[in-house]
Amino acid sequence: MLKKRMFVLVLCTLVLVSAALFADEATIKEADSLYWNDRLEEAKALLEKTIPNTADAKMKGELLWRLSRVTLAIGDELREDGATDDVLFATYEEAESYANQAIAAAPIAGAYVYRASSIGRWGETKGPLNALSKAKPMRDDFTYVIDTMGITDNSISWYVLGQLYYKLPGWPISFGDLNTAISYTRKAIDTIPKENLYHGHFKALAEMLWKRDLSASKRNSSFNSMQKDWNKAKGSTLDRHAYYEGSEGPGATPFYSPVALNKMSDRQEAGMILKYAMHKFESWPFHSRADKRTYEDIKAMLSEWGF
Repeated sequence: MLKKRMFVLVLCTLVLVSAALFADEATIKEADSLYWNDRLEEAKALLEKTIPNTADAKMKGELLWRLSRVTLAIGDELREDGATDDVLFATYEEAESYANQAIAAAPIAGAYVYRASSIGRWGETKGPLNALSKAKPMRDDFTYVIDTMGITDNSISWYVLGQLYYKLPGWPISFGDLNTAISYTRKAIDTIPKENLYHGHFKALAEMLWKRDLSASKRNSSFNSMQKDWNKAKGSTLDRHAYYEGSEGPGATPFYSPVALNKMSDRQEAGMILKYAMHKFESWPFHSRADKRTYEDIKAMLSEWGF
């Protein structure tokens, strides 16, 4: 009789746990939908309501990194609306706090990605000197995701890394490097999930290429050199991807181009990339406020560059 009661008790417990996990998974699906449909405050409220009642550590981590992501996006909208620095600092710190809580609950890649992203936004708001102090912790988080966790297909990781190397000063002040930034951003573009727009990735790469301004002949030489470095690199995955631009050689043809990389200049490719990004935006079924701002930026860049 006692064994039968214990069996019933265990069975009931398993049913309750399964029901709770199912409910949390439904919340994740709904929160993601709200986020991607630019209903940020609703997504945040849903996650905040669910997390205190979530017992499973991994599930809590999944919910918390999403709360970090949506809080970061809310901060960006507040910035566009002219919020004070104090409001922005508090919002980005809140996003970082949620990411830290997610990491404490379970080591999920999204938590490290959005902790680094939140730290970066905080640094941008604080100014150049504070941004410099945050650079290494950001890189450390991405190093953990890419090298320790072995996750190389997270497009946001590569995009933020590209921005980090693009905006930072170079040696001896910091580790900024334009070629590395371009390689990381090319990797970000090559890992965009088919269900995401991410046309800002293309805008970022175009800006970098326009600034580098190599001719077709110089690009050919550069790609040959990077291909050799890529092939012989024995360091970490992150370090090797500093040469990702040359991974397929100078004759590689990107999916947005009818010609190979060594048959065009940096600036010709930059214009081609922006035109592709515009087309991608115009064929996309839904546009967030951030998407629309990026689209207007792209149109302005094409006009300024004479395309």
